[in-house]
Amino acid sequence: MTDVTADAGADGGGDDAAAAAPQSLYDRLGGKDGISAVIDSFVKNVSADAVIKKHFAKTTGAKLDALKKNLGDQLCEATGGPCKYAGKDMKAAHATMKVSDKEWDAFVNDLTLALDENKVGEKEKSELFAILAPMKDDIVVAKKK
Repeated sequence: MTDVTADAGADGGGDDAAAAAPQSLYDRLGGKDGISAVIDSFVKNVSADAVIKKHFAKTTGAKLDALKKNLGDQLCEATGGPCKYAGKDMKAAHATMKVSDKEWDAFVNDLTLALDENKVGEKEKSELFAILAPMKDDIVVAKKK
């Protein structure tokens, strides 16, 4: 990564202004390749997680490929990348799963581990979870009492 400093004497060529603009979260996550690596780690973590793996037990082959593509497109779009998520909204996608708070917490933990495995910085993790947090209300139906 190259450090960029503002040049008060810039000639207005345009490149300096673009280079000084802050990178999107998508770029800081490593773009499509970085997001794909996180998703691969995440899927591995979920498949070993006793709390939530049952929701993904039948997600193999083409279904697993579709899940990874949808997750990738969703994260790509949500973090400022060029992708467009074309999957179901979160409420519809999880309607029959009866996801609990405990399962949401396991999801967050598995994603955190995947981000750590891929050396994603604390700032980027915080920004990503700030984007994902509002989805909880559409995903979790079995709330803690």
